[in-house]
Formats: sequence, C-alpha cells, structure tokens
Amino acid sequence: MAGLVKSRPFRRKRIHSNISSQFKKKIKLVYPNFNIPIQYIWIVAIAIVFIYWIFFVINNTLLRPDNYIQNISYGKYSVDMYDNPELYKKIWDLIRWENYFVVSKFKKREILSQLKSDFIMVKNITIIQPEKYGASVQLDFYEPDIVIKLWDKKFWVINGQDFEIFSGNKIWEDTFFVELPQYASGSQSIYWLFFEIPYIKFLDDMTTIADNFPNYKRIVYLPWASMTAVFTDKDQRVYINNQNSITWQIELFNNLTTFYKDASSLKIIDLWSLENNMIIVQ
Repeated sequence: MAGLVKSRPFRRKRIHSNISSQFKKKIKLVYPNFNIPIQYIWIVAIAIVFIYWIFFVINNTLLRPDNYIQNISYGKYSVDMYDNPELYKKIWDLIRWENYFVVSKFKKREILSQLKSDFIMVKNITIIQPEKYGASVQLDFYEPDIVIKLWDKKFWVINGQDFEIFSGNKIWEDTFFVELPQYASGSQSIYWLFFEIPYIKFLDDMTTIADNFPNYKRIVYLPWASMTAVFTDKDQRVYINNQNSITWQIELFNNLTTFYKDASSLKIIDLWSLENNMIIVQ
C-alpha cells in the first residue's frame, strides 16, 4: 500500500559550545592567566634595583685599583702632638696595600685595638682618602696623667706606662710635670722608677704636693732617696719624705710659715729628717 512520506525538518547539530570550550582550554594552555598581586611585582623590581646597587658599590669600592692604599700621610695635628716614629711605622704596616673602604669602615676598630696594645695613649684614629691610591691618618690622644722630665728627655706617663716625648712635641705643654735629678739621666725609659715607688702613690704624692705648694717653681723627685724637693717662688728648697705622710709634713710646713716670723728668709727646710715634729731649717 503506497503512502506519502513526510519529510522531517533538518536540524544542524549544535557543536559550537564544545569547540568553544576546547578552544578556551587551548588558549589557557598557551596563554595562562597570570594572577600576580601588584606588591609582588614591586618586590621583584626593588630586588633588581638593590642587586644592581650592590654591584655598583662593590665595583666602585672594593674592585677599584685606585682605592688600594699605596701612599700614607699623617695629619699635622697628630705629628705636632706626638711624633713617635714607631707609632707611625705601625700604622704604615697595618693599612698599606689595604682597601681604603675596608680599613676606614670595617677594620677601624681592629686597627685601633692593635695600636693601643703598644701605644696606650692613642684614643682614636680617623682615616680619609684625599686622593687616589692614598690615605691620610689623623690621631687623637689621651691626655697624660703626668709628664716626667729626666735631664734632656721627657716621658709621657699614663696608667703607669711611659713613652718618650720627642723634641718639638706639644703633648706635654699643658700637663703637670715632675723632674728627676741629673744623676738619674742616661735612661731610655723610667719603668724602673715605679719599682721603687708604686705608680699610684707616686702620682698621688706629686699632685698633693703641687696642690699645697701652688707657687712652686720646680718639683724634683729624688729616686733611691724616696724624697721630693720642692723649689718655691721664694727661692726656698723644701724636702719631703715620700715614705711618711705627705699631708702631715705639709701641715708642719704650714705651721712653720704661720708661726715663725723669719720663715720667708729660710733657704732650706727639711720636714722629715727629725722626729717629734722637729724641722731642720737653714
């Protein structure tokens, strides 16, 4: 039996959604989506700049040949105050051929410590670079406790250690000084002095005497006699025994000048040779 065939409408299969999703997947693989916070970008940028800066600094400090010290000069103030050849030779040995930035910034404390081990009077060191291949050194010094003059020599004393003061040095000009007699001359050092009298006692005795004889001309310590001679502005010579009480002997002197009407005419006053508060005068 014949019949009519009814055509069915044609429908295109919709596949665009699947293609689109596959295309997107491929795009993500080729062009991934970088979701990086902006602060990370700044951190990376700063790190790059910092690394470049470090490289620049090293290249212009540690790696530059003209920053290595070949010539050394010393400040006029340092040399005028204390010109000791051994001190400046040691500085030469410590910093020559070193990099200026290393010795002036990073090794300064070590250099200062090594200088103080041999030269206790050094207080500070400053190193600058006035020119290529060069360095200029300036020293600061502690003030001496006392200066001792031994005939044609002068010795700077600090913490019981003595150092010769060379001709023309100014370090001693404003410092209290005591003399030793000519018979002790010839010594290259006065270390022996403090075997006879402890340094602290010596310093205390001398300052006590100077404070109580404000118009003295000279104070001379006589080693091996344990005695001090004070030359006053009245052309008097006063002898004090350092083995006895200094204050007690000064009290005797004050009583003498107060109660003895001819005290100003005396030339020699011996405060210690006799006992029972007796004084020898001439």
